[in-house]
Amino acid sequence: MIAFRFGGSAAADESPGVKDVTPISLAGRWTGSYYGYGRSRDGQDCGDSGCRMMFDIVACKDGWCGIAVKTDKSCGAVGLHLAADAKAGEKVFDGQLELAKGAAPYVVQAWHNTDKETGITEMHFVGDTGTKLLMIRRSYPFEATLTRAGDATCTLDKATS
Repeated sequence: MIAFRFGGSAAADESPGVKDVTPISLAGRWTGSYYGYGRSRDGQDCGDSGCRMMFDIVACKDGWCGIAVKTDKSCGAVGLHLAADAKAGEKVFDGQLELAKGAAPYVVQAWHNTDKETGITEMHFVGDTGTKLLMIRRSYPFEATLTRAGDATCTLDKATS
C-alpha cells in the first residue's frame, strides 16, 4: 500500500499539537455490489450491476468479523475478517474474504470513508486470490463497494458454520 502525506515534515508528526486519532468502528450492517471476473455468484450471471452482498460486521478476537446475511435476512457464516493496517493509516483494513464455502478466499484491502456532505459511510474493497495482495495491479479479480446500512443484527453466536 502506498501512503501519501500532504504538506508538513516528518518532524511534524511528533509535535505536541498532533491530536490523538480515535480508531474507526466498522460495526454494523454493510451492503453493496461486488464485481469479479465473470461477475457470477452461485453459478448465475449477476449482470452489469454486479452481485449483491451483505455482511453484519462485529468486533472479534483479531479485529473485525463479517457475518454473511442471507437473502432471507438470516445469519450465515463468518466470511470476512479485517484488521487495521497500522502502516497505511486508520482508514485502511487488510483481511480475507470467503464468498462461498470451499471456494478460494480473496486477500482483500478495504478503505473506509464517510462523505462529509452526505454522511454516507462506505468501504471500498479490492482483492485477489493467493497469499498476498499486490497493489501494483491494473485490475483485481474482486472489487466491491459496501455502504453502511444500519446496525448489525447477526452476532458471532448466531453465525452458522
